[in-house]
Amino acid sequence: MALQIYGKEIVSLLVPFIAWILNTLFRSKARLLIARPHAFTFLVQQPLLDQNGGVVSPTQTMHTSSFFLSNVGRETATKVEIVFNWKPHCINLWPARHYGERTEADGRFSMIFDSLSPREDMGIEMFCINSNVPDLIVARCDQCTAQFANMIPQPVIPTWKRRVAIFLVFAGLAVSIYTAILLLQFLVLKTPYGH
Repeated sequence: MALQIYGKEIVSLLVPFIAWILNTLFRSKARLLIARPHAFTFLVQQPLLDQNGGVVSPTQTMHTSSFFLSNVGRETATKVEIVFNWKPHCINLWPARHYGERTEADGRFSMIFDSLSPREDMGIEMFCINSNVPDLIVARCDQCTAQFANMIPQPVIPTWKRRVAIFLVFAGLAVSIYTAILLLQFLVLKTPYGH
């Protein structure tokens, strides 16, 4: 059997490859996620009037939209830019922070932030009256482009249940690794049950 004869050599070749994969997967980097948790249209029972006081429409609409941007990476995201199709009537940020604005020649509207720290997030709320809210075109930073994430309302899980679940996951991972080592030892060295 080639596995018995060359088992140590095969394992020594696999170790650097596994180390490279783990280093690539767990490397510190900025990672942006953006989600749209809420959008709604209010029908306002108030007539829309023209300049002369004539009724243009018996009702008005107010469109709202929310975006949630988060840096889920382990490095700071720099020069974060969020681009919309046009500038909405009103924008509100939470938590409040400084940002720059830029409107391109084609009317695209950009919000530019100096940075977004690891595990930092922000909410962007906007509304427009009698017109639609602009679509999000892209959210990006110098390090990456934001990935879109779906968000749904979810009940809050008690802390003790989360801790029990984390313990069980790590216990299962430890048992899996131990079983794999025993299996590899049995296949390569032909020693049953680690003796």
